[in-house]
Amino acid sequence: VIRTDSPAQMVELAKGFEGQLTATIHMDEGDAGLARQLLPVLERKAGRVMANNFPTGVEVSDAMVHGGPYPASTNFGATSVGTLAIRRFLRPVCFQNIPGSILPDDIA
Repeated sequence: VIRTDSPAQMVELAKGFEGQLTATIHMDEGDAGLARQLLPVLERKAGRVMANNFPTGVEVSDAMVHGGPYPASTNFGATSVGTLAIRRFLRPVCFQNIPGSILPDDIA
């Protein structure tokens, strides 16, 4: 949990996040304005952005690879976790459980 002094500080902090497979915004209707500001930042940091959900516990690390027996485990097209999956999941972004009121205009 990270506490910030202002919404602007929260957005700036999010810009410094390293890329991950998922990002989650825990919010209610009163948070829609801030969530609208965070979403463009988070969609560039994660392949799946969720609202009010918890992702599976998978970290992007060199040691985390799966996808079947060798050579599938080292084939970025076959693995769904680890650093090799970064290329596989670079795009598109999946918006899971994101309220329509904060989605980007072109997909809302």
